Amino acid sequence: MSANTPQLSAIGWLKGLASTMPKTVRWLLAFSLAVNLLMLVAPLYMLQVYDRVLTSGSTDTLVWLTIISVFLLAIYGAAEAGRRRLAAIAGQRLEDDFARRAFTRFENANDAASALQRDLSNASRLSSPFSNGTILSFVDLPFVPFFILVLAFIHPVLGMLGLIGGAIVLALAVFAELSNRTPTEKTNEVQNQSARFADGLARQRSALVAMGLVGRAKQAWQTLRTNGASHATEASRKESGFTALSRATRQVLQIGILCAGAWLAINQQLSPGGIVASSIVLSRALAPIDLIVGSWRSIVQARSAWSEADERLAGVSETSEYTPLPTPKALLSLDRVSAKLPGSDDPLIRPFTTEIEGGSMIVLTGPNGSGKTTLLQTISAAWPVDTGKVMLGGRSVHDWPNADRGKHVGYLPQEVELLPATIGENIARLGEAAPEKIVSAAKEAGAHEMILALPDGYETRVGPGGIHLSAGQRQSIGLARALFGSPVLLLMDEPTSNLDDAAVGSAIAAINSRVAEGAIALIATHDPRVLSHASQVYELAGGAITARRVERTRTKISHIRKGAAA
Repeated sequence: MSANTPQLSAIGWLKGLASTMPKTVRWLLAFSLAVNLLMLVAPLYMLQVYDRVLTSGSTDTLVWLTIISVFLLAIYGAAEAGRRRLAAIAGQRLEDDFARRAFTRFENANDAASALQRDLSNASRLSSPFSNGTILSFVDLPFVPFFILVLAFIHPVLGMLGLIGGAIVLALAVFAELSNRTPTEKTNEVQNQSARFADGLARQRSALVAMGLVGRAKQAWQTLRTNGASHATEASRKESGFTALSRATRQVLQIGILCAGAWLAINQQLSPGGIVASSIVLSRALAPIDLIVGSWRSIVQARSAWSEADERLAGVSETSEYTPLPTPKALLSLDRVSAKLPGSDDPLIRPFTTEIEGGSMIVLTGPNGSGKTTLLQTISAAWPVDTGKVMLGGRSVHDWPNADRGKHVGYLPQEVELLPATIGENIARLGEAAPEKIVSAAKEAGAHEMILALPDGYETRVGPGGIHLSAGQRQSIGLARALFGSPVLLLMDEPTSNLDDAAVGSAIAAINSRVAEGAIALIATHDPRVLSHASQVYELAGGAITARRVERTRTKISHIRKGAAA
């Protein structure tokens, strides 16, 4: 489905939903068939009571009719509970399926990081009509003609009145769909914008408070919210109007069917039981349409979520099974590799070729925007390569399943964000690990003493509901996470930017120790303390990469220090 595809119709998106879980839908239809057939129990009971029991005065007939009706209604209750349970299960499966695909897209698509929350929100919204039972109104919709036929069987005039009434209520539903679509979609769009704006504010709280921008930020958010509220009010006004009109129409039709039934009874064309039974049947015939009109906003939101999710996640499937490979040889080969920012047409780094053996510490330097982070992201396979191939131990990192390759790579971003879990779980990369291995990585990174000083040590939780850590603390824990598992390739972006002198010494010692053991360290930094330990320095400028000898780099660093001292 392309971005220019028009919105799916109310029935069209339901067909798409049904195609994703045909077995569940078949059982749902089977239960719905039983429910709708058993809805005839009450009108048939009324017919028998008024037309047979009251005229014959038979108590035995009344007792047996009541017992049979209660038994059938018990089956109806079980069928209704069963289909609601099936609908809830279907909604949960649907949400789980889209959530899995959303995380797969998040893993494999370089532009998906900011869209994960949006995809998960869509998955939750499209499952809502299943969990609250709204979807059952659509399942009951095909049975409307059946109930109108039952009315016609009672008397053709009543059947014609039911057909006209059903057409009127259905026309109201269609008109509600056409009128509510635009304001509801605008409401969803503006609400999503305001939510993303608020998320951005939370990440920039310190800067906003420091510069006194909270009030202005609130005004900007309030503008978005007010815009969304106006669309929401318009959608609510129209939805309420159509709901009221639909229910009033149903009441008028109920009076009409009773009036017609009474007229037919006066003219000896209908029994008194037929009057009551026809009223019940008409109510059942129009109920699905009335419920659809009343819940149209949630239906439109679910359909919009389905349309967007289906478009964004089309062709995305779960990561396939893989065979874990042994630890690769510490050999990083870049063959005619060029790299660019996601969404950019021009490469930030022009094609180059190099080979880095184990036991090397390569430092990337260059001005801001020269492509140091982009190169690290590309080598890590977080971003796709523009041209060429990146290989670790003879295997392309971009063709290697992330879960398997990631065990052999330690990555430290410039801004470390820890996952909402314990510190020990963060260091162990959310996997099962022996405590001594977690402590060993923390000690190597110089974070052990700092962690022990926290309220619960390694069991201290971070993230929502946990404690707040400073940038330096997060960076030390991020370094421990990168070192965990003895990876053969270390990729680090400004690893010392938030550390004090003691922590910098521990970090450099840890990196040197891993390099001495045969690992490869590729570090983007301007820190002279790290540069002085480099095996080789790559300077990035103007899209080109130039290898510089360490001796020359150390001389340059010495000149900088002398100049600074002067």
